[in-house]
Amino acid sequence: MKAFHFRLDQALRWRGTQADLGKARVSEAVTRLSALQKDLEVRRGQMAAGSLDLVSGATGAALGHWTAYVRRSHREIAELEKRLQEAERQFGECMRILVDANRKVRLLENLKLTARTRWDAAVDRELEAFAGEAFLVGYNRESRRARSSGG
Repeated sequence: MKAFHFRLDQALRWRGTQADLGKARVSEAVTRLSALQKDLEVRRGQMAAGSLDLVSGATGAALGHWTAYVRRSHREIAELEKRLQEAERQFGECMRILVDANRKVRLLENLKLTARTRWDAAVDRELEAFAGEAFLVGYNRESRRARSSGG
């Protein structure tokens, strides 16, 4: 009997490569997402720290600068939040693609397992048939020998 060969091995390898690329993209998206979250936290922390500094030495000029700083900080925070939302959307898309790629890999792996199981069963049947024929040949040879020697 021929050695086992899965016709879709190349497709399985390709799907595996796609899944690996998907994992890399998800990793990049997570890195980008965490960096944006950290930037947002830092920016909010800077605003909080600045407000505490203002309380200790508030002058008219400082209040004017503080108002401009707060406006600029709010714009920057809003921009960071938009970028964060976009990064979350991209992360979700990358995850959807990865889940789809993994599902396709599992499908091909299941097909390969099914094909291998069928091939193993065919090999077992062939070996069983061969063993049966070998037994019968030996049995017939012994029977002829017994008959020819006097039986």
